[in-house]
Amino acid sequence: MSKRILWLVVSGLMALSLVMAACAPAAPITPTTPTTPTTPAAPTAPAAPTTPTTEKPQQEAVKPSGEVPQYGGTLNVGRSGDLTSFDPTANTGQTAGGEHHDLVYDPLWHGDWARGVAGGYGTNEIQYTENTDFWELKAGMVAESTKWTVDSGKKEGTIVYQIRQGIHWALNPKSEASRLVGGRELTTDDVVAHLKRMVTDPNDSYVFRAQPEIRVAQIDKTGPWEVTVKLPVDALATAITRFGQGKIAPPEVIKKYGNQRDWRVSAGSGPFMLTDYVAGSQIIYTKNPNYWMTDPVGPGKGNQLPYLDSVRSLIIPDASTRQAAFRTGKIDIIDLGFEDAGRMRQQVPALKEVAAGASSAPSTPIRIDKAPFTDVRVRRAMFMAIDFNAILKNLYPGKGQQIITWPYEYNPAYADLYLGLDDPEMPASVKELYTYNPDKAKQLLKEAGYPNGFKTSVLITSTDADYYSILKDMWAKVGIELALDVKESGTRSNMVLNRQQEAMTTGTRNPIAIWYAATHFSDAAMQNASQVNDPYINETIAKIRLTLLTEGTKPAMLMWKEMTKYVLDQAYHIPGVRSSATRFWWPWLINYSGETDMGYYVWNAPKFLWIDQELKKQMGY
Repeated sequence: MSKRILWLVVSGLMALSLVMAACAPAAPITPTTPTTPTTPAAPTAPAAPTTPTTEKPQQEAVKPSGEVPQYGGTLNVGRSGDLTSFDPTANTGQTAGGEHHDLVYDPLWHGDWARGVAGGYGTNEIQYTENTDFWELKAGMVAESTKWTVDSGKKEGTIVYQIRQGIHWALNPKSEASRLVGGRELTTDDVVAHLKRMVTDPNDSYVFRAQPEIRVAQIDKTGPWEVTVKLPVDALATAITRFGQGKIAPPEVIKKYGNQRDWRVSAGSGPFMLTDYVAGSQIIYTKNPNYWMTDPVGPGKGNQLPYLDSVRSLIIPDASTRQAAFRTGKIDIIDLGFEDAGRMRQQVPALKEVAAGASSAPSTPIRIDKAPFTDVRVRRAMFMAIDFNAILKNLYPGKGQQIITWPYEYNPAYADLYLGLDDPEMPASVKELYTYNPDKAKQLLKEAGYPNGFKTSVLITSTDADYYSILKDMWAKVGIELALDVKESGTRSNMVLNRQQEAMTTGTRNPIAIWYAATHFSDAAMQNASQVNDPYINETIAKIRLTLLTEGTKPAMLMWKEMTKYVLDQAYHIPGVRSSATRFWWPWLINYSGETDMGYYVWNAPKFLWIDQELKKQMGY
């Protein structure tokens, strides 16, 4: 393959993101323009913050020597494009919401900072990289506690949230939407209103589209500071994660403006407030002086958060320009693929780094409800006609290479879930799928009634054209003639959502943090572009979810691994191969260990970080 293809694909796929894109967002909708702001009212003084509780006793934290945290300074980050929606119910991905949701809004819970690395002061039970999320390692946020029960007789699940007292909505005097809330205390009614919106709003709520099984949730206020959710037990596990990650928005703002797509009506209770946005240039987040949370661990334990005065998100579409901005200290964090990471290490050896979410080729769901893909022999032939190792060698070199990335890629934290090619339990029939064998592919096509091959198409965006040109050439050698149906991203997403793709499309892997949701196999979910509705898979997933709820994560993962043998053998979905990536940051960013997601798409690390201004000056920046 040419270096040109390598650069095109890697630069397209490795655009810096502080949050890994979950799924392709729906087409953007023109935001509502708010009315001219009026004179702000004085803020209501917040109640004293309550220290978050943890689900389990912590191990003794490691306590390295360190300096006292400093207040002030700006964290500079980069992103590849503008945001399409600032509404907290929108997709959490790079363009739809990005880091905005996690800076401006508080979720019900997120990963316990003190049980991660936490700058070296945590218990190091988990590394918050690659979207890791475990219920056992959660800390309460808006919900001081989260508990669930299962009624097997009624096949009903119940979640009970105890809402934290003393959280106040941030008051931005320059924002009419913020002044509308007036810095009042966040209430149980606010939580009920937001959770209901998540499962009833077809226009703005990503959860409504992605997880239709939780639309039936009954959400009620059952006490002054208590919210109870009831729903079918099969949907309980998904609801625990989806509602838990929900960033709560004030209902009076939604009532007046209809949504929060427009940045000017942004209002939350999080550590920062969105105070300025210049399309194509930058997004500015300013410290919320009335934030409720204190530092849970380390030399700053008990300090009011956040330490930073602001976070500035610079919009830099060109990958090489973003790298130059990082190299010259204009941004503090960057994610790079294998080759770019190697160059950056040589150019700036003082940087800190950690393995991060890797670059990968697009995955390809196949319409198994349409001929010729209804025949598993055809799907298997398509696999055997792809030289996965050649793609890895030429397109995704480096460490951490993976061929099996669907249903899930390998992640050390989820090792019990993964079935790799070198696993002793891997069936020979699955290994055969991933072995390049065009002669066997032709034989299978002949047996399926297509001795001369067939014509088909794949619905993609322009950024995927180079990769699918490679597959087109490989498939042509066994008689499969592939047409590239190139559409704009929003159009493609809407077509897939409405099941309008003719044959195949470029798809996204279900985030590993919510593996038990199994949206790739849910008939009504937008991620199930393959149209899988397999009785064995459906029954097994129901058992896995119940095991997760009643016995815990590890036994449920082992059940999933066993099911994977069957799933892979059916060739429902062609995986996108994967290589390594690295997250770099400058040494003046203190208390940081490369955290990407403290749970399921929750990048709340900035509130714990601080800038060593003297070190930055000493380094010449």
